[in-house]
Amino acid sequence: MENRGVYRLSPVVAIEDFGERSLALHCQDLRLVELNATARDLASRLDGQAGLHQVAREMARDYHHPLEAILEDVQALVAQMMALGIVEQVQSPGGGDTLF
Repeated sequence: MENRGVYRLSPVVAIEDFGERSLALHCQDLRLVELNATARDLASRLDGQAGLHQVAREMARDYHHPLEAILEDVQALVAQMMALGIVEQVQSPGGGDTLF
């Protein structure tokens, strides 16, 4: 089953790149979270329009890894970033109501 959840960077988060790593600043909570290059790449692809499956497919192509492995990693990273308030879901997995 394709995960059609659509996500974007939270509007209260700013990301600054420092070489291979990045810092995400949650401006409301005043909390810094370090992102590795893969997490930063994922965050940059979450544009509020592409679904997770599409993002994972593009990353699998770019990283030359199997889609199933990338999709699993993408889902885990998005769950972690949601828990930290870095990204937010803008469309339900069923493709219905938007959450903003």
